[in-house]
Amino acid sequence: MTRHLTAACILCGSLGLNAATASAQAPTVTGSPAIADTVAHLFAGIADATNDLNLDRLLAYYDDSEALTYVAQGRVIRSRAAFGDLLEAQLRGLAGADLRFLDTYVDVLSDDVAVVTATYEFDATLPDGRVVPTAGTYTCLFIRHDGRWQVRHSSHTFPASQP
Repeated sequence: MTRHLTAACILCGSLGLNAATASAQAPTVTGSPAIADTVAHLFAGIADATNDLNLDRLLAYYDDSEALTYVAQGRVIRSRAAFGDLLEAQLRGLAGADLRFLDTYVDVLSDDVAVVTATYEFDATLPDGRVVPTAGTYTCLFIRHDGRWQVRHSSHTFPASQP
């Protein structure tokens, strides 16, 4: 189900998901297939939790430490607490969410480090019923610590604002 690339291949592409899309589209991977499958499954869970507007489940995918770093729109957020505050503010203002990861790539760097990148499409439904679509790329650096894989660093890119 996962396409495996030789070590000489260059990883192309860049990462925000719905379980049907994630399972229907096999990610491209380099490195250990078992690690790649584990991390790809966790990555898909980020979309599921987002689409369910479940903050606690979403935060469970991220490192619970001051080392957690999130970068978006030229801003750097350091710490799980600050990231949680940001997500809570964003999710609290939504009536619905539809996050879909596309063109997903998993690059296993070692037995304890993997990078997932994907393009994404996200439709945010506001309380008044309006749907606000966005798209971009999302990247997650997963670290295995004490046998558990979690996101230590993530970043979103958004298209430039149109005049």
